[in-house]
Amino acid sequence: MTLKELAVGKSGLITAVGGEGALRCRLLDMGLIPHTKVTVQKIAPMGDPMEIRLRGYELTLRLEDAEKIEILPEVSET
Repeated sequence: MTLKELAVGKSGLITAVGGEGALRCRLLDMGLIPHTKVTVQKIAPMGDPMEIRLRGYELTLRLEDAEKIEILPEVSET
């Protein structure tokens, strides 16, 4: 599953960061590294970009970039 597919309010753990060259380096520099928990805060009214919370701050990310980040969704215990 990719970060793009995660619903608002849901969390997941980053398992892999794709992309090539400068894009991949930029994503890693922003803190999007494997084993990091991310939560989708909101999606823009027109559908792009999305806002996520990780490492104590909010980050706005284009869906095109979010598609390159593989995650393992957090399973809620009920």
